[in-house]
Amino acid sequence: MSDEASTTPRTADREPPTLASEHQSVAAEGTWAPMFSAQQVTDALNRAADDILDAVDAGDEGLRDAMNLVVNATAAYLTGQAHNLLEVVRQGYENDYPTVLSWIEVAVR
Repeated sequence: MSDEASTTPRTADREPPTLASEHQSVAAEGTWAPMFSAQQVTDALNRAADDILDAVDAGDEGLRDAMNLVVNATAAYLTGQAHNLLEVVRQGYENDYPTVLSWIEVAVR
């Protein structure tokens, strides 16, 4: 066994990932709970949505509209700015609710 291997902690002994360890709160003795700002969550959701859309070579309508609405709704629910999808659309879109949903319906047909 090399010196490097013997000094590397086992998985269970390792610290949480860097991002989480920078944003953590002690939930109970010996445990940690990651804490993230609303902006960090929104940024991560947008990145994940973009990665998924790129992976499937999604067009500009349908699936992309649905993923964007999921990201926007999550951020609005998390921050308390909206309590349902209608409120999300009213607050974040220039178009009305039926129009926004019609963009998504393209992907489900």
